[in-house]
Amino acid sequence: MLKKILSLFTSFSMICSALPSYAQGSFFEIKEPPRAAEFIYRSSQKESLIGVQLLGAVKYPGLYYVPSNTDILKLVTLAGGVEDADLSEVIVRKTDPTQPGVFELDMEKFMKSSADSKPFKLTQDDFIFIPKKEPWISNDVSRTITLVSLVTSIVLTAVLIDNNR
Repeated sequence: MLKKILSLFTSFSMICSALPSYAQGSFFEIKEPPRAAEFIYRSSQKESLIGVQLLGAVKYPGLYYVPSNTDILKLVTLAGGVEDADLSEVIVRKTDPTQPGVFELDMEKFMKSSADSKPFKLTQDDFIFIPKKEPWISNDVSRTITLVSLVTSIVLTAVLIDNNR
């Protein structure tokens, strides 16, 4: 029986060593990250525009040219909305001399606040990053659990086969 378990474990280790080569081929789907682009939003031809960068978990990340009175909620709407985003930790870097610095916004609270609250206005060259939500279990942990369960299944199958003979 020990011989069978060792041969099964050897076969399993050879399969696991071949997995990285499959990852490079078509076995796993590899998605290309979304490319940033330039977008212009203007309601009239005479309206002056500011340039702001919006990156992260939005449908259309990129450089946006928007009217100077645009707030962050309208910008996210223009970007097609969020995709699996953590709206409680939105990072805004402002280069405006009147209020420079890096701010962390809780857009969930901001959206739930009353309509008379002051909106977060954007200025020229602002940088906004909306992070993705972290998964409950990381890919490494998930992969480890899968491999351990596979090894356990192989060993238990070998033991059951040996016991039922």
